[in-house]
Amino acid sequence: MQTISIPYRCSHTDAAFLREMRRVFSAAVRTAYVNAKDGNGVSRKQKDLRDLVKSRFAGGVVDAWILHCATLEGMDLRKARPDGKMIFGTRAGFERRRKGLIDRDLWTTMRLRPLCSRGDKLFLGNRHFRLRPDGRSCVVGMYGRKIVLELPEMLGNAGKVLRQAAALAAQKKINLTFRIDDSRLHVTVDANDLPQHPQRRIPVRLVKGRALGIDLNPNWIGLAAVEKTSNPSALEGSTLLEHCLVKLDLPKDSSPELTRETLAAVVDRAIGLARKPRCSVITVERGLGKLRSSGRNRSLNRLLNYWARTIFVAMLQRRARLAGIEVLEVWGGYSSTIGNLAFEAPDTCASAAEIARRGIARLAGTKDVLPAFGEGTVASLRKDLPLPVDAGSWADVHRTIKAAKIGYRRPHPDVPKGSRDSDVHGTFASLGHAVVRLRRRRRPGLVFRAAPARPDEAVRILTVQRGDAPAKCVSTSKSG
Repeated sequence: MQTISIPYRCSHTDAAFLREMRRVFSAAVRTAYVNAKDGNGVSRKQKDLRDLVKSRFAGGVVDAWILHCATLEGMDLRKARPDGKMIFGTRAGFERRRKGLIDRDLWTTMRLRPLCSRGDKLFLGNRHFRLRPDGRSCVVGMYGRKIVLELPEMLGNAGKVLRQAAALAAQKKINLTFRIDDSRLHVTVDANDLPQHPQRRIPVRLVKGRALGIDLNPNWIGLAAVEKTSNPSALEGSTLLEHCLVKLDLPKDSSPELTRETLAAVVDRAIGLARKPRCSVITVERGLGKLRSSGRNRSLNRLLNYWARTIFVAMLQRRARLAGIEVLEVWGGYSSTIGNLAFEAPDTCASAAEIARRGIARLAGTKDVLPAFGEGTVASLRKDLPLPVDAGSWADVHRTIKAAKIGYRRPHPDVPKGSRDSDVHGTFASLGHAVVRLRRRRRPGLVFRAAPARPDEAVRILTVQRGDAPAKCVSTSKSG
């Protein structure tokens, strides 16, 4: 699913009516959440819960469909928080209200939820919202009253998606879900329903046994393409086809828009890297969630808290589906240890290679994604580390290495100080890696890829139009 958020404008009278609709909708969501389970902890049926919500709020400013959407949203929230202790308006706001630091009006405003109307293609995409074909306005209808929302012109891919979705909804071909809050209208559409989606790629013939692994870290993202032709449960026979390392290098005070744009560029590069060797699957770690840090180191807190991994995974799943590639989530335990021992690549890329191997094993039907640990497995790994030969499992190897404080992680390359700007002079070498900008000039993010070996001196023959004789130009380039 893809959501496009658009700022809107309307009259003060219409804004007050929308606020009243949101108030009733929010109360209905809270009622559905509290009553989603009975006193014995048994989940209620959707029809019974919907009848309960309608009996309390029917006859107000919203109709039965909005109350139905509120019921579904309350049930979804109860699945996410089954203990029934969710605080609407945030816990911090509740504590401020309890201590008398905020008044009742502000607390009521904090508890308002965006009004949601789910899609229904039999009613031109949605029962209450009608998006104009040019995407410049949206009409909201409720009990014969119409509210016109003025929207700015959306450019780029967002504008193309919005206008195409409006045209298909008018033909009763797709569903459009709308959410509206104080300042923005959020339009949600299934990207696969748009045949001319600007991010759709020409499908390639995928090769079984090849996968792209992604390892996510606060400031580094590793990408690695792996081929496995033999037993997917064993480390032997795993070939690292290509790897790529991305340094996000986002400022500590980066905006959510800049963070999303940077992550979108990483997703595009990951899909391009997967299509190059025709990988059949893209694999990421399961259960990453949002990074949270609240220690005394403020610099570390900002580094860990500025981006959500779930946003990256959701963006990857949507764009990979448009490219015809499946995305799998696997358990990521001991991936850094095993990857650094088995693959010759920087730390994050080595971990991504092990994650890719686990994706191949999952597709092959293997239940345990950890590689098989047999006699002599450790001895066949890195020769420059004093590994425990008598270990019986990967957990023993991991604990022994950690206890001995062995530096098993392969270092990440970095740009030497005083290096040339890659946007002006093209790529340059940094410890055997070619470094380029992630997306555009003056945007954060660097990409490190293995650079081919080149001689220190390169001779180029240039033909200069000076009479009939060509000129010979000798230029020297040194790595670093």
